[in-house]
Amino acid sequence: MKPFDRLLSTLTKPWVAAAYWGFIILSFLYFDQPTAFFFYDLDLTAHWPFLKWITNIGLGGIYFISLFILALVFRYVYRQPHWEAQAWFLWLCVVIPSVICLLIKAALGRARPELLFYDGLYGFYGLKTHASFWSFPSGHSTTIMALVYGLSILFPRYGYAFIASGLTVAISRILLTNHYLSDVLAASYLALVEVGLLLCWLRHRNVLIHLPALIKNR
Repeated sequence: MKPFDRLLSTLTKPWVAAAYWGFIILSFLYFDQPTAFFFYDLDLTAHWPFLKWITNIGLGGIYFISLFILALVFRYVYRQPHWEAQAWFLWLCVVIPSVICLLIKAALGRARPELLFYDGLYGFYGLKTHASFWSFPSGHSTTIMALVYGLSILFPRYGYAFIASGLTVAISRILLTNHYLSDVLAASYLALVEVGLLLCWLRHRNVLIHLPALIKNR
């Protein structure tokens, strides 16, 4: 079984999913604030400036544009259907979870750590249009985890390395106090399920002719 399919199969087991989301709730209640204050006091932004470079790898715009252009290049310039299909697949892996993430962010309106530090605001405030209340789930974490999940599907030999690198970027959001622990945990899980649903849909549609490796999960 491929790394992605193994991870999806494990984390979507009812008891595992319940335990995972149970921990997210516990994190919101007991761990998020002390963890945020701990890293705020460390001020890693000043002491470890390289973390800024790492965290920027999770910016969605980079992948929305580059993968779209890459797909068009392989379609109209080099005419490589296999590589074009891979580019479209990765583009969908990134775009769909990112759009869903944005909708959830705006609907739930969770205050970011910066509002806790400076204004004492913590928790969910409902529908908000200001980015300061778009903490849950983490957008950078959603983007990078969705991307590495897609890469692990296309190149299963390096699946665990991709996922580990994605987690590194996601964790940087906590270290730099851009997000709470629960924001990152939720984003990583939601991205996994969303990419899994996309893959399931593609496997049941006649759209994988140029990606035969995706048809089976073994």
